[in-house]
Amino acid sequence: MVCKFKPTNHAKIRMIERGISRDEATEAIMKGAKKKKGNKIFVLLRKIEVVYYQKPCNYRIITIYWR
Repeated sequence: MVCKFKPTNHAKIRMIERGISRDEATEAIMKGAKKKKGNKIFVLLRKIEVVYYQKPCNYRIITIYWR
């Protein structure tokens, strides 16, 4: 089963503005260092930081940026 990658409209705009691909965001979620604050998960891989929350097999991306 493949989990779904669902960015918010805000996250889609930020990905386009910052030149971050869907594959880079997915790689960060899968392989990055995670830290949790409340129900939000912050992931850092190389210089990309992704903020998201996870429901069963759904990654809802809140925002993404270069660090």
